[in-house]
Amino acid sequence: MNRKLKVFLIEDAIKIRSILIELLQQTGKVDVIGYAEGQSDALRQLRSNEWDAVIVDIGLHDGNGLAVLAGLQGDIKPYGERIVFTGSPSPEMKARTLRLGASAFFDKACDLDMLVSYIQKLAA
Repeated sequence: MNRKLKVFLIEDAIKIRSILIELLQQTGKVDVIGYAEGQSDALRQLRSNEWDAVIVDIGLHDGNGLAVLAGLQGDIKPYGERIVFTGSPSPEMKARTLRLGASAFFDKACDLDMLVSYIQKLAA
């Protein structure tokens, strides 16, 4: 039996979140297990659920994705892949997220296909 890759989304834009869920689940190898729109809810859910990968937006309604990455980095528990998908793609932001444990960094304006391909490779 093939196990699906469990992906959690941290995205406050409903339209982007809906598109991501649809594209990721089309593969049949990914299960989007939940989402959060803000920092505190994201950390609570990530710490209480099993997941293989999380897609993190930097700008959130409540807090930001950097604080989520920092919170996970400070935990003793090992977690899955942390992937940043942001509309604020500067070289400085990329370096900062990688220092906070992100394994990949994608620009919302032009990297949607690359993000989906990255997730598909993780699910293979």
